[in-house]
Amino acid sequence: MSVQQLREFITAVLQRHFPDVPVYVEGDKPQTPYFQPGLISATYDRQRENRYLAVYRFGIRYEKASPLEAERMADKLSEALAAMEKESGVYRVVRQAWEAGTEGKAPLFTADYMVYLHQEQAEAVKMGQMTGGERLK
Repeated sequence: MSVQQLREFITAVLQRHFPDVPVYVEGDKPQTPYFQPGLISATYDRQRENRYLAVYRFGIRYEKASPLEAERMADKLSEALAAMEKESGVYRVVRQAWEAGTEGKAPLFTADYMVYLHQEQAEAVKMGQMTGGERLK
């Protein structure tokens, strides 16, 4: 599961649950209130030799909206992302947070997604074979 796949899934969920609110990824910014999702951070904790626990923190800004409208949107976003967990079966929301907007910055909704990653490794030769006439030192 890549970060790009998670971003695309979040974008699809936002478009499905909020058809009247545009999702800005690139290009011209909408003139009406819109969502702007983006990766904030990614951490990888080693669990075993080739298995990692990845935690991706995504932020969704609700731009050009009034503070009251943004507060109402926080609950709706939480419900939409919880539904996303049930739909995908792959992504698990570990933590959600809402930060009120400040001067020059729109309110920010964050969601941490936990995903287990498995790295394929080539099998290493464990022991060579001795042929006749060779000696160990």
